[in-house]
Amino acid sequence: STVSGNVFFNGPRAGINANDGFGGGDEISHNLVFSTCRESGDHGPFNSWDRQPFLTTVRDGSASMTMAWREIHHNFFIDNYSPQEDVDNDDGSAYYKTHHNFLVYGGQGMKNDFGGHDNHHYSNVYAYVGR
Repeated sequence: STVSGNVFFNGPRAGINANDGFGGGDEISHNLVFSTCRESGDHGPFNSWDRQPFLTTVRDGSASMTMAWREIHHNFFIDNYSPQEDVDNDDGSAYYKTHHNFLVYGGQGMKNDFGGHDNHHYSNVYAYVGR
């Protein structure tokens, strides 16, 4: 899936959510996301989880339980409601490359926990993190 060129705001939960990443290969780019998690305060503009692996051919054409890399890049995320993380890779989330984003506020710029792995943050700007 490609999610690009959107404005998400004033939502009760994350502006963009990716659950059980299936085969991967997703791209999230050039979005403006702010005023999210207005009812939960649970994460931030982006939230993901991968609790269930899938056997797919998405990665390289052969059957595999390992998904293709997903990219989050060139976004402007503002975590201004009960800030926790701008990018919350939760509950086993894996194979994310998060780069060249402008991430504002948030307790941390990112979170990776509960069995998550292979999540790489690089070349991002983290502004006012921890405020």
